[in-house]
Amino acid sequence: MNIKAKVRFILLLLVLPLFGCDDDGTLPLSEYENVDVNVYFYFPNDREVYLGTTRGASSCGRMSHSYAQSKNLESSDNWSYICCTIRKGSDCYNKIR
Repeated sequence: MNIKAKVRFILLLLVLPLFGCDDDGTLPLSEYENVDVNVYFYFPNDREVYLGTTRGASSCGRMSHSYAQSKNLESSDNWSYICCTIRKGSDCYNKIR
């Protein structure tokens, strides 16, 4: 590779990240409380229940724990939940929990 080709290659590497690159879909941890999320609850048999929309990961957890308690499942380790961010036209852009 001659010197001009090397310079072009280095410039390309320096300039490419500035243009046309979309984010990789990850959400910084600092934003977990500042985003709307859909809350999905999973019973021990993997049946999914949509609990609704809330703001932030903490609220998502509270909704899920309250729902588990209402179904007498809170002491069980077999239930789970996810919090899906509502971003860029998607109902589940990221799973943050």
